[in-house]
Amino acid sequence: MKPPSSALLLVDGRDPRARAEALRIAKWLAERSIAVQRVDLQRGRRKLARADLAIVLGGDGTFLRAAEAIGTADVPLVGVRLGTFGYLAELEPGDWDDGLARLIEGQGALESWLRLRVRVRSPKGRVREFAPALNEVVVTAATVARLVEFTLRIDDEDVTRFRGDGMIVATPVGSTAHSLAAGGPIIDRTDRCLLVTPLNSQSLTYRPLVLRSNRRIELLVHRARHGTALTVDGQHTVSLEEGSVVEIAESPLDLRAATVVTRTRFRTIRERLKWGAPIVEGR
Repeated sequence: MKPPSSALLLVDGRDPRARAEALRIAKWLAERSIAVQRVDLQRGRRKLARADLAIVLGGDGTFLRAAEAIGTADVPLVGVRLGTFGYLAELEPGDWDDGLARLIEGQGALESWLRLRVRVRSPKGRVREFAPALNEVVVTAATVARLVEFTLRIDDEDVTRFRGDGMIVATPVGSTAHSLAAGGPIIDRTDRCLLVTPLNSQSLTYRPLVLRSNRRIELLVHRARHGTALTVDGQHTVSLEEGSVVEIAESPLDLRAATVVTRTRFRTIRERLKWGAPIVEGR
């Protein structure tokens, strides 16, 4: 990764801690002759200035909004963890200076994170396309405790007719989000695959699927009498009518993530997800 000469600070402006940390980072960068623009992600979509690096301050939700704001721009992201979870962030609050110093010295590496292309085709043929999704696409009932019914189609093959609470199609990055809570596997976020995780099916035989990234997935809505909804990255929710088709495929636009942290991915899983932690600690 080449040393950056300009940076974006992408912040949830409602969080006073993020605002204060952004001021400290902006001053630190300016002292090193790096041009800085601060962007409040809560003020709606806006055109971002060109930059060599984007620094996200907040939790995973803020990181997802930042990824959407970056869009197709070729700008690597790095996160400073200020949320309650912050699995996507590399740097720790109050301890980011060493990592940023290595980044501006050109010692960082770049990772490519797969994103999803998501489109909805209505029964009348209207098509709505969303920004590339970094985490997941979820189809559920619009009302709690109601079932959805749809056909899962993969590469034009009708795989199953599903009845249950819904279904998640996730990226490797999203495998540690809603899919994990629903019993899906943990996938290294630099891998190239798609993850299909059913939610509380009426049948006991459903298990998650891990597919090649070049598969094409469609969810064909059959019954929507109680309302069926599509949620993309937890940021956008739209209603689906009977006959709607949700189309999901690998996006041609990966997200680039900057990394300088020396801990392994397994250590991150242990520390932040508590994977493999003892049932009773301190003994």
